[in-house]
Amino acid sequence: MVKKVTENVYLIEHEEAANNVIIIGKKGVVLIDTSLFPEKAKSIAKFVRDFTMKNISLVFNTHYHPDHTFGNVAFDVPILAHELTRRKMEQFDASYFESLGIEYTEPKLPDVLFQDLFEYEDGLKILFIHGPGHTPDSSYVYIPSESVLITGDSVINDIHPEIVSDSNLNVWLKTLDSMPQAKYVIPGHGDYGSHDSVKKMRDYIDKIRRLIKGELSPYELESDPNFVERKHAEMLEWGIKNLMAE
Repeated sequence: MVKKVTENVYLIEHEEAANNVIIIGKKGVVLIDTSLFPEKAKSIAKFVRDFTMKNISLVFNTHYHPDHTFGNVAFDVPILAHELTRRKMEQFDASYFESLGIEYTEPKLPDVLFQDLFEYEDGLKILFIHGPGHTPDSSYVYIPSESVLITGDSVINDIHPEIVSDSNLNVWLKTLDSMPQAKYVIPGHGDYGSHDSVKKMRDYIDKIRRLIKGELSPYELESDPNFVERKHAEMLEWGIKNLMAE
């Protein structure tokens, strides 16, 4: 489903799968994340051409997870990401694909790398900002003129977030606190919202942190709308197990 966020920003939402976002510039289109499947990525590229009459000129990976990067192979354009994203993706091998139940395809690695901040301009200024926590390489996108924040999986709406083995809750909270306050917030999964989405994510991560430290009872989460109204409760249990295994 394609949703108009602003005149220049559109969300391609795939139910609960990773979102894709297109930013329409003066000369070309920037695509945020490329999905898990190359065929889906090809269909996105065709849609962008048909819809905007412009080609994708830049791809950005918010982090290394396969549902955000495996579609890179469909694009013959510069791929921007944090330097740690490329480093993580260099570790992908046939066994990793097999563990996901996917046929092995040589990953296409990002070839334009940054550390803290990357600025891009094509009729509007786009800021790509390193914001670790969900993963060490996680980054987000801010478009000041559109008041749009594209968070990757640092913010998730509607479903429980994926807390993985290399998530760092304290760093994640700092990233959420440092995000600019935007009118529109597009998460890594789920429908777009407002700055309230960032606030809810912060509350969620902080309560998980307190739960792990023994400062909060699990029963308190059972009556918290920010937890009980999210889908896929099994992700919450899985995330806590990942944190406890550290």
